[in-house]
Amino acid sequence: MIHCNDGQRSNGLNRMFRTAAVGLVWSNAFAFAVASGLPVVAAEVKEQSIEERPADDVNHIQLTQFKVPKPGEAPAPLPKRLTYQYGYGSESDITYRTNPDLNKRVKDDFLILTPQLNANVTYRPTDWLETTLEMILERETPAQEEDVIPLPDGGTKFKERRRFSLLVDQLFVTIKDFTAPFEFTVGRRNHEDERHWLYDTSMDIASTSLKLGKFRAEAFVGREVLVHGDLLKREKRDRINTYVFYADYRGIEDIKLAAYTFFREDRARREGRPLLMGLRSQGMPSDTFSYWIELAHMRGRHESLRRYFSAYAIDVGATYRFLDFPLKPNITLGFAFGTGDDNRSNNRSNEFRQTGLQSNEVRFAGVSEFKGYGEALDPELSNLKIFTVGLGFRPAPNFSVDFVYHRYRLHEIADEVRNSALTAQMNQIDTRLSKDVGSAIDMVFGFRNLFGIRRLGLDFRTGWFFPEKAFHRNEGDEDNPNIRHGANGFTIVAKFWW
Repeated sequence: MIHCNDGQRSNGLNRMFRTAAVGLVWSNAFAFAVASGLPVVAAEVKEQSIEERPADDVNHIQLTQFKVPKPGEAPAPLPKRLTYQYGYGSESDITYRTNPDLNKRVKDDFLILTPQLNANVTYRPTDWLETTLEMILERETPAQEEDVIPLPDGGTKFKERRRFSLLVDQLFVTIKDFTAPFEFTVGRRNHEDERHWLYDTSMDIASTSLKLGKFRAEAFVGREVLVHGDLLKREKRDRINTYVFYADYRGIEDIKLAAYTFFREDRARREGRPLLMGLRSQGMPSDTFSYWIELAHMRGRHESLRRYFSAYAIDVGATYRFLDFPLKPNITLGFAFGTGDDNRSNNRSNEFRQTGLQSNEVRFAGVSEFKGYGEALDPELSNLKIFTVGLGFRPAPNFSVDFVYHRYRLHEIADEVRNSALTAQMNQIDTRLSKDVGSAIDMVFGFRNLFGIRRLGLDFRTGWFFPEKAFHRNEGDEDNPNIRHGANGFTIVAKFWW
């Protein structure tokens, strides 16, 4: 598939155009070569940092020489820019989940099929003007879904009405060149960071970026949905203004240092006005070793207005690759911690929250991305301690396997895991309060060039969640308690790339 950047209107659509540069220049470069006789070289290039790329990828970039100049013939100058670029493809997925409420007595399993097509085009009429349009056509189709599901909190969930979606995922104009070292962009644009810990979404924005050698910075303001971008169904307008400043330095080989500030202003007063500040470093200093470090501090005003945030989080880890061993195994160790709030009656909240724009999809040393905090639980890093151990194998450049184990504990006693994929509630028995959330095992299989078809790929991700004491529930009463353990949760996600 020829993809270009990620977009997000749901977690299932996060990865729309990530590999757009892969193959986008082929048709245009070939046209130049045929029309002008120029010695054009087109390369498959991914807009990824070195820490995102698996170690073997560097040696498998394909080059094609369309024409070799004759001896003594002076090559004609290559064009400064490609006026047109386009890409098209598909990322269709299947999602199956059992026991999101961790209760086998309630029927809430579901199986959703999401076929999808995407396309993008970029037009550069001059050196200083660039326009991009990317669109996604898809429809969620339930193969299994209950009409009405009772929720553990006493509420009810009804079956959604699903319609076709034709989403304008990106539509923006960039002014550059004569404004160098600054660039200015207006419109709907995709934003993502390498580990998708800060953002993985499309937003309606106005931005200014600066590039000075190894230093880059961007400042923008926007909303996820300021203007309706779906041509077939109405989107719910976003009322959260997002202000971002992000800067990074790449002067150290294969290492990136960054600092950022996020300010989210919820005009509906449901999420407050959190201010997130952070430092990060990540990279791949050698072919065998890569790492990440995330340090974040949150301030700002709580949604209750009379309270203020004072919270922090860390997320650190490293991967080591044994490139000389059979199957090229790799080991990953990680630890993530976001503070929780133990006193809701004072004027300070210690509950850390991520930006609300994240997807937490990562890649260790394989070809596939997956939920870095667990496929089944899939939590936001808030009031949690997460220990992670990963074991991966890379038998071939286009095939990888990852086995990942997670252990979860609350920082402070709470009745829910914030923004988890589960609906189950915790600590419902006052005499048995616990911080022991549970553990999880994920298996991830990634295939590229499947069946010898260069653009065809498959990601197959499975996750099991094993709840512990925090999810015990009493199905009796105080006089005659009937304590039940939470049932295991299970999820499967299959993504087909073309």
